Amino acid sequence: AFASGRLCLPEGGADVLPELLAASLPAGTVHTGVRVTSVATNAVTTAEHGVIRCRAVLVATGARSAAELLPGLRVPDFHPVTVVHHTTDEPPATGGHLLLDSERGGPVAHTAVISAVDPSRAPAGRALVSSTVLGPDRAGVDDAVRRHLARLYGVSTARWETLAVHHTAEAVPAMRPPHDLRRPVRLLAGLYVCGDHRDTSTLQGALHSARRAAAAILGDLGTGRPMHTS
Repeated sequence: AFASGRLCLPEGGADVLPELLAASLPAGTVHTGVRVTSVATNAVTTAEHGVIRCRAVLVATGARSAAELLPGLRVPDFHPVTVVHHTTDEPPATGGHLLLDSERGGPVAHTAVISAVDPSRAPAGRALVSSTVLGPDRAGVDDAVRRHLARLYGVSTARWETLAVHHTAEAVPAMRPPHDLRRPVRLLAGLYVCGDHRDTSTLQGALHSARRAAAAILGDLGTGRPMHTS
């Protein structure tokens, strides 16, 4: 998608999309900060609010959390990822393009001036540069990233301020061959699962699996017959 299109980000941050979706629902529909301990086709058991009865359950989590709620679900291997955020008052002149290092001359897989795509992510006069590093966590990653970014952007990064370094050990499910691009999302009538572990290991894959799961739920709910006998 990056090769044939343009870099696209939700304006205001990743939280905006779920917040917009939640805002369109009746008040009290969405509950956050609730820990689910078990699921069934007609109920969700929570640590804080007891049992919540329902007509269908969709487990929309990462692979490991999904497997904890759905025993027997496959847990894939994962690719670890580190994201390093810098800010500067002298942004590189690359605009909103995603910059790749085809020669792999350093730890950075790709980088972009994110505030050039979404100006709301940095205050006036500052730029936000976000860079992705593949592989396990390593000591001194920020220094190595700075050196690599200086070569990639052709500017000095000595005065760049490090805002945050986020390492996620289970960031992306591995797609080792043969990879099933369409793992089932309907486990039983009334019990469904979606996520990047059910499709391609991308945000697009996660959204596509959610669309498949939603279609399965609507198909089951639209049969005109009760989904459960008790």
